[in-house]
Amino acid sequence: DELAREVFAFQYVRIEAYRQLCVRSDLQPSLVTDWRQIPPVPALAFKSLDLATRKEGEVFRSSGTTNQQPSTHRHGFLGLYRSTIDHTFPSAVLAGADPLPTLTLIPDRQQAPDSSLSFMVDYINERWGAAGSVNAIGSRGIDARQSRSFLSARQRDRQPALILSTAFALVQLIESLQRLDLRFRLPPGSVVFETGGYKGRTREVSRADLTAELQERLGIPPEMIVREYGMTELTSQLYTAVRRGGDPDLFVPPHWVRARILDPESLEEAQPGTTGLICLFDLANLSSTAHLLTEDIGLACAGGLMLEGRAAGAELRGCSLAIEDLTG
Repeated sequence: DELAREVFAFQYVRIEAYRQLCVRSDLQPSLVTDWRQIPPVPALAFKSLDLATRKEGEVFRSSGTTNQQPSTHRHGFLGLYRSTIDHTFPSAVLAGADPLPTLTLIPDRQQAPDSSLSFMVDYINERWGAAGSVNAIGSRGIDARQSRSFLSARQRDRQPALILSTAFALVQLIESLQRLDLRFRLPPGSVVFETGGYKGRTREVSRADLTAELQERLGIPPEMIVREYGMTELTSQLYTAVRRGGDPDLFVPPHWVRARILDPESLEEAQPGTTGLICLFDLANLSSTAHLLTEDIGLACAGGLMLEGRAAGAELRGCSLAIEDLTG
């Protein structure tokens, strides 16, 4: 709570729209005793408002869903951003292993210079990618031939591999192997880092089917498929704890992040055991607002969150009202 108050005071002073919201609510940093009292800002607000605390830094934009305006997050604390990756990715994904040859199925920064995910993946490759790493994705999707060449080399040299991918790119990879009826057996220790959903794409594959196909086509068991939950508007990431024997569907926040579930209409705390909008407080998110109301529906469980999917338009009524409060 002490750190949360310091972060709130920093953002209260520097973000005009946020300060006006707090003034209208008769709330100021000196009155806050619990992090839950700090007003959350809907992720939807990043589509139309300037919520940056600094003018310096990188500008990240969300990919968004089809025909939607992207969110914009000016990130002025890139060293802190890298530190969140340093303190979460190695333990959650690599589990102490040495750097691995990496097959990246996510655009790099040359391809997507304003993508926070590309920033993160480039940093991961710089820190934990070994010799033989390749990026096999382009403007039209994955490079199936280059991907097959990488998988064949890792099977041949018996060196574990790391695959960094979105869910949609993994489906493309599996489909390319199915067309040729190819199967690889990647060495033990190989791991998949999977992030992102399908974001309005027409082809969707169930979680169970994707997991089964990764085992069938690549020889990667379910306990080596780590899922990541992150957002353009946030700094920190949540991971499933499968490498530590955890539930493959439970996203665990790092110790400097707090999560709660809110009723979509009232934005009051949801009853225990019920689904609602996921609200996250990220102490590392100094660049904008630490308390963020997402557009995702989920359920709070012991130790983390279960994701249910994106909120429908009707479920975002509370978010819309909150944005009206922000804009006065």
